[in-house]
Amino acid sequence: MKLFITRHGETDFNVQRRYAGQADVPLNETGVCQARELAEVLATESFDVIITSPLTRARQTAEAVRQYHPETPLAVMPEFAERHLGVYEGLTGQEAQQCYPDLWARYCTRQTDDAPTGGETVRQCDDRVAAGLAKLRATCGDKQVLLICHGFVSKAIHRQLGGLSYEEMYAFNLANCQVAVYDL
Repeated sequence: MKLFITRHGETDFNVQRRYAGQADVPLNETGVCQARELAEVLATESFDVIITSPLTRARQTAEAVRQYHPETPLAVMPEFAERHLGVYEGLTGQEAQQCYPDLWARYCTRQTDDAPTGGETVRQCDDRVAAGLAKLRATCGDKQVLLICHGFVSKAIHRQLGGLSYEEMYAFNLANCQVAVYDL
């Protein structure tokens, strides 16, 4: 399988540096333009399937790409939704620190087995993404796949496919509508 992964276009939460997590925020005007530009970049590629997270920002990006690939099947896979960040969702780092000083002091978003209240740990999200990749491998073995996902999910994919540790995964950053390609 040849796997193309991309992060959705920009949202207002990205600009405001808010924790989005699974908050279902749409693309902003810049994000819509980025998605169109991504679609043009990928127009000459051939995909057997386009996979998207169920979150609006990823689905909007996928629909822009499909303008050039109208016959390509589109599948929504919840395994590739962004990491749930519980009580931090919608807050900036400064707001999270002020509202939840004890959580903030634990540095819980970066601990493998800790998370903001109501959210997923790094390991839980990583396991969910691994299950999604296993499904893709089982169903798309020799195909060319485009996956539209999120920042943390792209880190988890890169970690798993590169054999990296949880600590090493944070060095990888996929910008909005940037593409990474993996041969599996």
